[in-house]
Amino acid sequence: MGTEKHEIVFSQEVELFLDELLILLFEKEYFAFPDSAKQYVDNLISYVEQNISIHVGKEASAYYSRYGQNLKYITYRANKMTSWYIFYQERNGVFLIRYITNNHVAAHLL
Repeated sequence: MGTEKHEIVFSQEVELFLDELLILLFEKEYFAFPDSAKQYVDNLISYVEQNISIHVGKEASAYYSRYGQNLKYITYRANKMTSWYIFYQERNGVFLIRYITNNHVAAHLL
């Protein structure tokens, strides 16, 4: 069995969101230390990088078409309380991450 090549690209909007998430997690005291908040965000990014090409994405609802056409998403369960939804487009082995949200914000829209 051959190894399939793939590339993962985070849109500028997603990169900005992840940077802001790190700050928000610390400022809202979800984490007591900046390094802990950074590790949380790094774990989310690592999950995407390691799993997006091996999990079958679910079709995103029409609501999410504002972030791109033909979006799919995978779910990352960070802990008992929070699941993250990673929305992406895939073409020719390139996964473009278009939007990330969590169950606290968007579970009712999935």
